[in-house]
Amino acid sequence: MEISELTLKLIIILIPGAIATRIYQKVTVHEKWTSFQFVVNSIVFGGFSYLLTELFIESCYEDKRLVKFWSNLPVEEIPYDLVIKTCIAGVLIGLAISALDHYKLVNWFAKKIRISNKYGDENLYSYFLNGTEVKEVYIRDLENNTTYHGLIDSYSEQDAFCEIVLYDVAIYDNNTGEEAYKIDKIYLSRPKDRITIELPIINKNDGKTEQPAAEAN
Repeated sequence: MEISELTLKLIIILIPGAIATRIYQKVTVHEKWTSFQFVVNSIVFGGFSYLLTELFIESCYEDKRLVKFWSNLPVEEIPYDLVIKTCIAGVLIGLAISALDHYKLVNWFAKKIRISNKYGDENLYSYFLNGTEVKEVYIRDLENNTTYHGLIDSYSEQDAFCEIVLYDVAIYDNNTGEEAYKIDKIYLSRPKDRITIELPIINKNDGKTEQPAAEAN
């Protein structure tokens, strides 16, 4: 199957947007995208990347080749050096959009002007564990009557399961609250409705944490 020159041009000029989208997809927490969503985001991010590149080269070098290229796309030659510069801009755009998403700056501004109370696009599990103060946790395994106390190493969420890795872990019996044993690291994968995650109480006087009370029989 032969690819037309115009199709090849469109593929090449979409590369910066694809780079920005891939960075955003890898760095942020969100639901799995469809192919259509990836393409749309690539076009949008690519547009920002070319706009940033165009503003930079026009202001610094008075280079209008991008404007000329876009005004007559079917016949103009691809300015490959500018496409490479736009790929660099795509990396910056991807990182910038990821930062906006991570720090919820758009949602923060929307709350400030009282037009929304939405916290973000990710689920509450990821939102809760992504909090800056969430480092040490108690995970109660309700089915096995066990509590895991440790520091968060990493976590993820599947359709039906929550996954989390803890290190410097102490394991307790829920009924008595007594420590059973300690381990260096543990991987837990549990159904979403079978665990609860608690933050320890921090004693402001000495900075030490207190274990939540054990559950009653």
